[in-house]
Amino acid sequence: MAGVPYEDARSTPNLQSLSTIFRLANVDVEKASALPKTELWAMMRGAAESGDFMLPRLEGSWHRTPHVGVVTVHMTRIPNVDATDPEQLTHAEIEGRRQVREYHRFLRDRVPGFERSVLVATSPAIGVRESRRVIGDYRLTRDDVLDARRFDDEIALCGAPIEDHAVGPDTRWTYVPESGVYGIPYRCLLPNSVEGMLVAGRCFSATHDAHASARSMATCMAMGQAAGIAAALSITSQTTPRAVDLAALRRCLLENHALLDPIDVVTTSS
Repeated sequence: MAGVPYEDARSTPNLQSLSTIFRLANVDVEKASALPKTELWAMMRGAAESGDFMLPRLEGSWHRTPHVGVVTVHMTRIPNVDATDPEQLTHAEIEGRRQVREYHRFLRDRVPGFERSVLVATSPAIGVRESRRVIGDYRLTRDDVLDARRFDDEIALCGAPIEDHAVGPDTRWTYVPESGVYGIPYRCLLPNSVEGMLVAGRCFSATHDAHASARSMATCMAMGQAAGIAAALSITSQTTPRAVDLAALRRCLLENHALLDPIDVVTTSS
């Protein structure tokens, strides 16, 4: 990675699983919505234990879309994959699509509202949660997340739980107490001992647990916005990203509607 120090997630005992998202049409959304999620999960467990279905993950969710009768489904699980290995990733793509067919068969045959559903799309590429993580000037930790820690150089906020898609049928959830939020330090985007480079998203500097919270799409987008503005400021000020004026960076982020105050987060979501 261009001489950048990094942590290989393959060394993590609980390397997060991959998932293939899919979309169904002709769903009776109102009928399907009447089924509590816990009951859906119990039905999944019963279906798997009966031997009629091969369901490696025994929970998951489906989500409405702007299109009538169309939902996006998040249920598949492909564990123990080194996403940096093209051969393993190819096998995972195939397995993910096999699981899509099986989960759709389960939904269509067992779950109210999905009786007449049809498969209309799968994700163009499998979703990789964890591979390499850069070692940055600061490494976000589990304690930072669960203590809702704030930082002077934070460039984004996150309140997502630690969502660990480890090997096995269930996902491990650990929530930030009292609906708190924590900060993402700018230093997490700066690779240690390397100048002229910024990282954002899945490869940012964090431990396994902290990464399992901050890797969500919204937070990755916020990190990307900060990295982009920092790169522009670096060019205009003719300095390195590490020497960028943090006050100017945060000011530019706020001018471009970044959320850097929990009150703004609450106001925007309500």
